[in-house]
Amino acid sequence: MMAMNGFRRLLSDLRGNAVIEFGILAPVLFTMLLGGVEFGRMFYVRQGLEGATEAAARYYMLNPGFTQSVVTTYLRSQMLGGMGSGIAVGYADTTNCNSNSNATCTMITATYTFTFVAAYLGLGTRIMTAKAQAVRQTGG
Repeated sequence: MMAMNGFRRLLSDLRGNAVIEFGILAPVLFTMLLGGVEFGRMFYVRQGLEGATEAAARYYMLNPGFTQSVVTTYLRSQMLGGMGSGIAVGYADTTNCNSNSNATCTMITATYTFTFVAAYLGLGTRIMTAKAQAVRQTGG
């Protein structure tokens, strides 16, 4: 009888419900919050890659005598947060650009592998690519 009264009292006691509810919902809430931060960081890096590639194309247009390695170094230095060392850069030249035999169009392609910090979310990595064209005067 005494054990039964203690059990009824325990079932009717509502103290601690908030702690149990928080324990159940907190992992879901924090996962959603971390996922939002990670996607925001991904878009921030993507914008930085676009900006760095466009800046490198302008730099190449203004300095047509510079080598591609100099332009690659410049592009990497323009990347936000010191992430430039992880950028792979490719160049594709097209002569007689825009029907002008004295111009060369160079398509600069920058590639960066973005890794999510929160590996437990199972998002893995994303390959980001940015392209920008530099039109350089090569003769005449």
